[in-house]
Amino acid sequence: MDTELLRTFLEVQRMRSFTRAAENLSLTPSAVSARIRQLEGAVRRGLFKRNSQQVQLTPAGERLMRHALGIIEAWDRAEKHVALDDRAPVTVAGVASFWDIFLQDWLHRVRCEMPEVVPWVEVSGAARIAEKLEHGELHLGFLYSPPQIADLIVREAAALELVLVSSRPAADPEEALSTDYILVDWGTLFSGQHNRHFPHRPLASARSNSARLALSLIRHCGGSAYLPRALVEADLSSGALHLVPGAPAFRMRAYAVHVARGEQRDLVERMLALLK
Repeated sequence: MDTELLRTFLEVQRMRSFTRAAENLSLTPSAVSARIRQLEGAVRRGLFKRNSQQVQLTPAGERLMRHALGIIEAWDRAEKHVALDDRAPVTVAGVASFWDIFLQDWLHRVRCEMPEVVPWVEVSGAARIAEKLEHGELHLGFLYSPPQIADLIVREAAALELVLVSSRPAADPEEALSTDYILVDWGTLFSGQHNRHFPHRPLASARSNSARLALSLIRHCGGSAYLPRALVEADLSSGALHLVPGAPAFRMRAYAVHVARGEQRDLVERMLALLK
């Protein structure tokens, strides 16, 4: 299977147009059509329904969609792996806020102290990380709630204290949450606790899965959010931000998860030893 056929298939599906897909791929529309016909011949099924306005997937195309991206990702990993010299690739994924808080500094230490490692790094959602760990597509994942999957080793990577901070002094949590509140996604455990403490809060003015993005918004536009105390300590000391009196603090844990008998287990263990 030529993976370029699958890439073309995915681009046509994304754009819902052979012409726009051709522009993005720097091909002619006829070349895109020829690739799709070749792919349809390989799977012996029609993949797109064409009409005057757009193209849509057939049932066979829908089924192929479930596999196409995984096939391309697997081939890309294999191609890069084969091209390496004596260095070892280690695939790592973490939810966005962990990179904001501690994973970026950890990655710097890995790059400086373990030059034999080639990190393949991504920011991803918790569900996708768990799925990739289960399918053996990741060597190491960082999550709020570790998946209950056999043959995975789980260890605590960091403890976080989330505090409600505001750009202006607030009388109480109700006032802070009613004006320019940014709801940061800290996972399902935080969401449950947050909802229990503030069941009647107004709709948040913004949402984010990045602590640094939320902090930047508050610094520039004002507002409030639950953020890690370590991340906002300097702002609190300078008076740029204020702790909201009476607001509960939430304690969260970050977990590192890797396969018990993975091919790079020794390297992963050494990498985890660099966590601080």
